[in-house]
Amino acid sequence: MGQRHQLFVIARINGRYRQLCAIHHQWLYGHTALRRCRDTLNILGNTTNRIRIQQELIAASKKDDDFWLVGDRNKNDHVPFPFIMTCLITGSSFNVDGYYHGVAVEPFYMAYDEGDNNNGITVFDISEPDNVRYCFVDFMGMESERKVELNTPLSARTYLEAYYMLDESNDEAGLLPLLESFEGRNLVTKGALVETWPDGAWDHRSLSSDADARSNLDTADPPDLGGLNVTDVPGDRPATMTNAGESNEAVAEGKPKSLRDQAMDRLLDVLLDPSEQDVPGLMAEADHLHDFIPSLRQRLYDQASVLKPSAANISLLHKALEGATIVDLSPFTALTAGHLSTLVAQLQKGHNSMKVLNLSNMPDLTESDLELILNIGNGSETPSVTAIIILETPKISLEFASHHLGNYDVYHSELFRRPLYEPHNSFPPLHDDGRSLLPALQFDAPDSISQVVVVGISSAQSCDVELRPEDGRFNWSSMKFSNEVESYGDDPAISYMNFLLDIPLPVSKTIQSLRRLLQYMPSAQTFEFEGCFTGAARCFATTSVLDDDGYSVGPLSQTLSEDQQRFRRPAIQSGKNQYLKPGRWAIVLIHEAFDARDQAYLDKKAARVLGKAGDTVRAFKPLKRLRYMLAQAIPKAESSGPRYTIVDVPGYIENLVKDVDQVGKIKTWWAKETSALPAGSGYYDDSDAHAILDRVYSEEGFSGGVSV
Repeated sequence: MGQRHQLFVIARINGRYRQLCAIHHQWLYGHTALRRCRDTLNILGNTTNRIRIQQELIAASKKDDDFWLVGDRNKNDHVPFPFIMTCLITGSSFNVDGYYHGVAVEPFYMAYDEGDNNNGITVFDISEPDNVRYCFVDFMGMESERKVELNTPLSARTYLEAYYMLDESNDEAGLLPLLESFEGRNLVTKGALVETWPDGAWDHRSLSSDADARSNLDTADPPDLGGLNVTDVPGDRPATMTNAGESNEAVAEGKPKSLRDQAMDRLLDVLLDPSEQDVPGLMAEADHLHDFIPSLRQRLYDQASVLKPSAANISLLHKALEGATIVDLSPFTALTAGHLSTLVAQLQKGHNSMKVLNLSNMPDLTESDLELILNIGNGSETPSVTAIIILETPKISLEFASHHLGNYDVYHSELFRRPLYEPHNSFPPLHDDGRSLLPALQFDAPDSISQVVVVGISSAQSCDVELRPEDGRFNWSSMKFSNEVESYGDDPAISYMNFLLDIPLPVSKTIQSLRRLLQYMPSAQTFEFEGCFTGAARCFATTSVLDDDGYSVGPLSQTLSEDQQRFRRPAIQSGKNQYLKPGRWAIVLIHEAFDARDQAYLDKKAARVLGKAGDTVRAFKPLKRLRYMLAQAIPKAESSGPRYTIVDVPGYIENLVKDVDQVGKIKTWWAKETSALPAGSGYYDDSDAHAILDRVYSEEGFSGGVSV
């Protein structure tokens, strides 16, 4: 049963189109397919995601021809590009407004017509970072109201009109504004589809004209971007480079350079080989040229792989990168760790804007090198850097990252790959009950979030007067608790799970994640308790230390995520509860009426149930809502009273952020962002909050438990 649909990402790598990843969606068609396509386009085109996507495109360009052949794969090769896969999964399975549907990872080389399909496929072409393309394809005859042309790229309008009659005078479903969000989006060309899947049933006669030219969009084949190295400095990005190291702009124009450009080239030649010139004097004059810094940056990236490791060149790099928010050092493979450390230290001084440091695709970068570059262990680590991108760095283990990079937002290939594995595959190994045998992972950082506790109360339980005996509050101490995911619906036991958090969650991401959770969960109908934490995993994954537009993607928590295998229960890291280690924090989420469609549905159910009870003295209004608290375990020696410190977000900030002005700004932001939450959602400030934690962390539940 289902309305099945597959989604693919392709790109032009080293002169030909290649397929990078594929997923299966069990229920996707009509306007929902457009909404998921729109969100995925926004994710793949997001500025902060772009540099991470680019790193995996560079990795793809280094694969040999045998890698792309269809056949048996090494266990990890089913997900060779885990960041791009995470982008695809997140965009197609989740929206903070309340949408969630699980998806299944397929082998990256899966044919476009290989999946069980009812409603076509969606294809994304990420060859051009600034111009991500899309198309829908019907290859067999969709289950739609109207037929469309087979085996050709379909625009959003064409696909949507297969299911609905569009009417400007009656558009209650909001289909016309949805179509407007696709305006200016270019389609994947048929030539790209044919090159990606040459054995497909394409109509080759229409390739010259491109079947969807009627969309009036630019459908020219995009340039080959395989193996690029560019810096991503917002507002001042260099021209992209060809594999030969020449500017695409100059090559495309084919025009002779102006005298000014020739003079700039000569100046840069001298600065990069200052054998007999007065470099300080030239630099003083060059500083007055408005295009000097962009030109210098472009030249340095052109010559990155052969740039000589000298003090003079480090000084030039510092000048070119000073003021950049995202600093990409990955192309400078000829520089030693010592030189990179010096450069990073210089960028930290003065007017420092560096927030993200990219050291990806450096196969020789070691853990010792990274310690030196970041000054780890010397008491003066890079204070302004909040995110470290170390994709495709095989000599830096995830274990090292978890022990030494806990204060950073970390982007490591294995961290993205952990929750993504292909069904019928041996990676990762599983218990008989489906739980992962991957080693536990936790990022070490003082005062960090180490656990997520989810308490789920069904709509039936929310309306039960026996569970709410006095003023509508739950009698936590007398209620039965169950940590079995199957416990929901009319079961009298309150469902709960506590999870080891296996992703880095710096303070800013903690706050953003909570804000997104408070928006998402009251709007979501999860049906089953496990939907509470799979949605939470997406909320954590769609926050960033750099921006907050909801489209920046980070790693999915393996412990919170639904297994990407079909029909499996969530991957619970351990069958036993875990203590909350003194000094560490837990995010505690109490989700009431999680299985209710909306508040109106819950109101009707409450009227039926409470009406039958005939109870007017203890009348209360059940709410579909999410409440939270941040709890820190107190060492027993320090307190004979409560075992936990319980605070809201402002209190959490006051505990962890030393800058008074920053605390004030965060509080103001939080108050604004949470001002329009659904009724009752927000901080759990009831006096019985400790009773919830006493039940979740009850002594009898910890036989053999561990402290984390």
